[in-house]
Amino acid sequence: MELWLRIDNDPAGTAATTLYRWLARDRQLARNVRLSPTTGEPADGEMTGGSLETINVVLSNSIALASLITSIVAFRKAQKQQRDSSGNPIVVLLERPGRSVAIDDDSTAEDVGELLDAADPAAAGVASDGDAR
Repeated sequence: MELWLRIDNDPAGTAATTLYRWLARDRQLARNVRLSPTTGEPADGEMTGGSLETINVVLSNSIALASLITSIVAFRKAQKQQRDSSGNPIVVLLERPGRSVAIDDDSTAEDVGELLDAADPAAAGVASDGDAR
C-alpha cells in the first residue's frame, strides 16, 4: 500500500523534515516500510529542491501500518512543545487518493486502516457499482 505523510501548515518543511528523520531512525519501520521524501520546487534564486512537502510511504503489510501509526503518535508526543506558527499542535496527515486522515495522540492502526479503507471501495469489498462482493 502506498500512502503519503504531510504536515498541515508547514510551509518551510521543518516539521516534515523532523518527522522524516524520526521515521527513518525507527528500526521497526525499516523492516516493512519504505520512505522517500518529496520536495517542492526550488524558490527563486535557489539551485536545489525546495522544502520537504510530503513523505512517500510504501507499506509491505498491515503490521507495517501499525508500526507507522505508533511511530507517528510517539513523534507527536515528543514534539508536544513544538507548535506551528499559529500556536496549534503539529498535525500529521496520512493520505491516499481520495482520503486524508489526521493522526492524533489517540490514533490506532485499526482506526486509521478503517478510515483509509472507507475511501477505497475495492479494499472494503464493494464493487465499483456499489454491490457487495
